[in-house]
Amino acid sequence: MLPSIDLRIANIVKSLEQVVLPALGPRERLAKDQIGLCIGHLRMIGEQWRWAAAFEGGSFDAMVALAEAMLPSVDPFYVEELAAAIEAGKAVDKRDLAAVEHGILVLGGLIDRIILGEDGKVALAPAARDAVLAYGAAQSIRERTWFAATGLDPDGQDLPDIPAMMVS
Repeated sequence: MLPSIDLRIANIVKSLEQVVLPALGPRERLAKDQIGLCIGHLRMIGEQWRWAAAFEGGSFDAMVALAEAMLPSVDPFYVEELAAAIEAGKAVDKRDLAAVEHGILVLGGLIDRIILGEDGKVALAPAARDAVLAYGAAQSIRERTWFAATGLDPDGQDLPDIPAMMVS
């Protein structure tokens, strides 16, 4: 029987804490700091891994919805390319994490180009700007929740946990 991912992560953390860290001398401060960062990331990955594909899929769905909201008001130069990207995004198999990540990269890059408006030469329409701001507000909650385990968010206590976020 194979050990679960949770058990494997816990064993790596235990090894780092109980074997590697104590073996480092007092002058190995940088190495100790790096081990601490690794331990923190492993613990965060332990909280996230079950939800990773669903999180990325939900983020991609939100990005496709943003593109759809922007479509009626983008500069005509982008309409055909954005419409094609929306259709391609809808066809992505959400169970294929690599395909979802690629879709986020491609569609996100196009949306960024539209927002930037060819280096500021093409203004973003107010309706598109409003869609971007609404998307950003919702996505920032998702991302802050996703990384809440870092303890760096000053309002982290107000965030939902990952399972609650995934069903909202």
